[in-house]
Amino acid sequence: MKKALTIGELLITMGIIGVIAMLTLPGFIQDYHKRVYTTKLKKSVEMIENAVNQACADNNVSYFYQTPYVNTADSGKHQQDFIDKYFKKAGGINKNPFATKYKILETGTEVGNSLVDSHGWAKLAGGEALSFYCGRGSEYCIFRIDINSTDGPNIGGRDFFAIFVNNKTNELFDNFDSSKCGKKNTLGAHLGYGCFAKLLENNWEMNY
Repeated sequence: MKKALTIGELLITMGIIGVIAMLTLPGFIQDYHKRVYTTKLKKSVEMIENAVNQACADNNVSYFYQTPYVNTADSGKHQQDFIDKYFKKAGGINKNPFATKYKILETGTEVGNSLVDSHGWAKLAGGEALSFYCGRGSEYCIFRIDINSTDGPNIGGRDFFAIFVNNKTNELFDNFDSSKCGKKNTLGAHLGYGCFAKLLENNWEMNY
């Protein structure tokens, strides 16, 4: 018959288990959050892709640049029209759905944003904040997506990303190299530039 643990041995064992849990639990939680972020971003990318293709179909054209939402004189209005028509918006008060500041991944430095200025934008039914912008004469448009609106962590490359669409091919891509993702002293680091490219390269694993 095996001897039962003494109170002292039991306390030591429980202490060891507690230390192991403290060391490993934060990593498990972080990995879980990363999986949630990538799952929601995949859904958002699919929504954007479907909206672009549906806009082309509705206007009987092959490419996005041929729709009235790109390269138009009153681009701000048409961009809002695109959001209103092709995305399911949340109800309630129509106010800026983005955080006022976003952090750079590498440093945690907060930088202000002006994402709703001259953009089409909305809070979507799934809780995402979405903005859409096309510059006159540009070969691409930019969708910026915060997968949980103003909720944290509000970090470029974690819950906030920039998705570009090539107006002449309808392809979604990142206009910045993956090496730029979250790096300090990099243009648009707080906006997640380069992080969509990094996710695509890593088969949708947020291993950064």
